[in-house]
Amino acid sequence: MKIVYRILGLVCIILILNLLATWIFVNKNNGKDFVEKYISSSKEIKIKVKKESFDDMFDGYSYLKQIIIFKGIFGNSSNYTFRDEYSGKFYKIVRFDKYGNKFSHPQTYLIDNKELNVKIDPFQINNPSFGTKENPILVFSYKGVNNDFIMDMDIDEKDENGVYKQAPISIAPTEEEYHYNVEKYLTYIIPKEEFKKRFK
Repeated sequence: MKIVYRILGLVCIILILNLLATWIFVNKNNGKDFVEKYISSSKEIKIKVKKESFDDMFDGYSYLKQIIIFKGIFGNSSNYTFRDEYSGKFYKIVRFDKYGNKFSHPQTYLIDNKELNVKIDPFQINNPSFGTKENPILVFSYKGVNNDFIMDMDIDEKDENGVYKQAPISIAPTEEEYHYNVEKYLTYIIPKEEFKKRFK
């Protein structure tokens, strides 16, 4: 019995230390509570993606989601920054985790020189410190004005040869992805001080 108690005690200590490590090192806001507020206040505008090349067009966020047995579990985003041909301002499409991994590469070729209806934060569009190459306006959802942006992509179904089938899929963010992107941004990426100013 002593061995059992020792094992249980050790497990409890590990769990407590793991919780402490998560509390100390994982930078989290209660973003989930403010997703609907952020989305409902967002504004839709029309822009046009200007095709040009510059440093840091493609980058991404990396964030620590949780710690499991002292091992960090990370999330990431795939970002694409571009200039709006109409306003001259810079925008950054941000797609988190599986959405970024799947759609960020093909979207680059499909949306160049195309008009988009994008949903953006009014705080950023009205703030002169946003819209520069160094601090672009963030986009978590967009639709094509005249294009559906459909392309054949692998789906979770295999043919008789064990090869994944392909089907026409829209690369524009769905409402589900829009909510997901906003939640991850508010929870892990937006600085705590800015989050408090905006939502507290």
